[in-house]
Amino acid sequence: MSDFTLTELAEILVAIRVKLIRIFLIIAIAWSLSFFSISNAIIEKIKNDLLPEGANLIYKAPLEGMILKLKISLIIGFLFALPYIVYLTYKTLRDRTEILSNFHMSKSQAVIYGIVSAILFIMGLAYGYMLMLPIFLQFLYQSAKSQGVLAFYSLSEFVNFIVLMLAIFGIIFQMPLLMYILVKNGIARLETFKFYRRHFYVAFFTIGAIITPPDVFTQLMVGLPMILFFEISILVVRILT
Repeated sequence: MSDFTLTELAEILVAIRVKLIRIFLIIAIAWSLSFFSISNAIIEKIKNDLLPEGANLIYKAPLEGMILKLKISLIIGFLFALPYIVYLTYKTLRDRTEILSNFHMSKSQAVIYGIVSAILFIMGLAYGYMLMLPIFLQFLYQSAKSQGVLAFYSLSEFVNFIVLMLAIFGIIFQMPLLMYILVKNGIARLETFKFYRRHFYVAFFTIGAIITPPDVFTQLMVGLPMILFFEISILVVRILT
């Protein structure tokens, strides 16, 4: 039994190593390609579209621009590897635990869920980039201007803030799909989401307090859209299930 256990453990470690190497290769290839091709274009696009007129960007360190490009490229690499990571996580939970014992998903359903997830994520990015962030950043700039302060933003801090907020909105827009999958497959009940509504509200504002600067307005800008989309998600799930 001891030899069998050690052999089984060795097989598991080899399988994990192979999968980790695949994930690393996906991230590394996408990272390198995006670093030399589109990272500069993304930074310039954000600067041209979202920097309030009158505000200025500065470097606070000599390597700030280079490090920012590396971060943007790494995020792109992770996004390319994310579908494979999700697949491995689902397969591991299904095969080695009972968490997803009641969850069954065909390949066609996986493709549909993937397409819907991508569409919702893009919608979240569009909402944040075209509607929320321009208003929010202009408000912050006008607030600084009214106090007689010149607005000089660090390039990396400005772009990192934009990317973080866009990621949050992209994740928020996944909420209807996630709740639908959970309810549809009997993993959770719609009544449970309703019953713990207030707990979700507290969690949303806690998340907003963690990921934003320590001011109430910014936290509300994150927390309130999450609450709104939570309620929309409940309505969508009620209609579709």
